[in-house]
Amino acid sequence: MDLTTLILVAITLVAIVTSVVEVLKKTFTIKTRYLPITSIVVGIFIALIVWPLSEYDFYYMLVVGLIAGLAASGTFDALKAVIKKDDGK
Repeated sequence: MDLTTLILVAITLVAIVTSVVEVLKKTFTIKTRYLPITSIVVGIFIALIVWPLSEYDFYYMLVVGLIAGLAASGTFDALKAVIKKDDGK
């Protein structure tokens, strides 16, 4: 198991996780404080859906989903901070 491969697979899933969380946020009323948890759960769920199509072990994909969810949550927070900063001008 190579750490570089783990990070590359997680980065690939970040865009998908971010998109799904954004759709869930628009569809359902999810409080902002629950978005990181939602992002992690969605990341793990998507990684486990992709798992049978990959050559990696179950636990490997579980960690990939966790990393993708955390990265997507951080991406969301960073974009929110940039948008908030632009509104102040």
